[in-house]
Amino acid sequence: MPSVSSLSLSIVSIMFPIFGGYLIIFVGFLFSLYIYLRIYKLGSLNIKTFLSWIPVTIFFILIGILIIFEYRKRKITKSMKINKIIFLFLIVMIVGFSFGAPLYIRNKSRLNDHYKGEREIVGYEINLIWAGEGPGFQFKSTGNLSFNEIALYGKGQIGFEGKRDIFATKDDFEKYNMFRYINCEGTKLKEEILDYWRLPTIDELTRSMYRKGECVGVPWNGKTGKQNYKKKPDKETPLWIPDEPVIYYISSTEANEKEIYGIDYSGKVILIDKSLCLGSLGFRAVRTNKKP
Repeated sequence: MPSVSSLSLSIVSIMFPIFGGYLIIFVGFLFSLYIYLRIYKLGSLNIKTFLSWIPVTIFFILIGILIIFEYRKRKITKSMKINKIIFLFLIVMIVGFSFGAPLYIRNKSRLNDHYKGEREIVGYEINLIWAGEGPGFQFKSTGNLSFNEIALYGKGQIGFEGKRDIFATKDDFEKYNMFRYINCEGTKLKEEILDYWRLPTIDELTRSMYRKGECVGVPWNGKTGKQNYKKKPDKETPLWIPDEPVIYYISSTEANEKEIYGIDYSGKVILIDKSLCLGSLGFRAVRTNKKP
């Protein structure tokens, strides 16, 4: 959708430069406002996040200004417009074939056994039972939860409502987290604490990464970023669901009062805001040794 939107705005600005330029400025302004207000609401607005969004916010607005400036500086003929559109589509094709095609081939060749049930995963010096489809395994882009909502599930009135922006402490998580209420089969949330499931640590996640059916996991090095994998992990079974939207898992390991550690499908350890809720952010619980 971002590519289609950008291409459409480009064609409009070539055919009708003044209108297109102002349209790009308007769209850029609305998008910038949405992004920065959202970041501010999440409490993560700082110099780093502000600068990281400049290419698709302030620079986007600047493009509209440059288009208007060019049109007013010189007359754009019909042949020039046609040449610009041809050039635009050539760029799109080059980018598509150079970057899109290799990514498509890589994604289609990922190992996927299409099994979404509970499974045993043998990692690096660990062996865990991971939750199947149900409340303990979030791999879709709907109904996603923030860490705060999960951590505070049993505090006060049982449930998630109104708990996204209340930062949960480590003690809160240990006492009230949602996984304590999941039944042994991993299919339902109960009203009472059962303690059959828990959220894995970041070390357990880095140890359980796979590539082409082979465990490539390693112990967590205690830092964010790339780990000491001999072979880079990928979004493949048994740990991930390749054809589903989630590409990040949260862990139970707290980084500070507002962030926890998470991992992406390539095995990189990242910091995740406890109040963050994305369609690409999920989790997968592991079973304890407790029996019914």
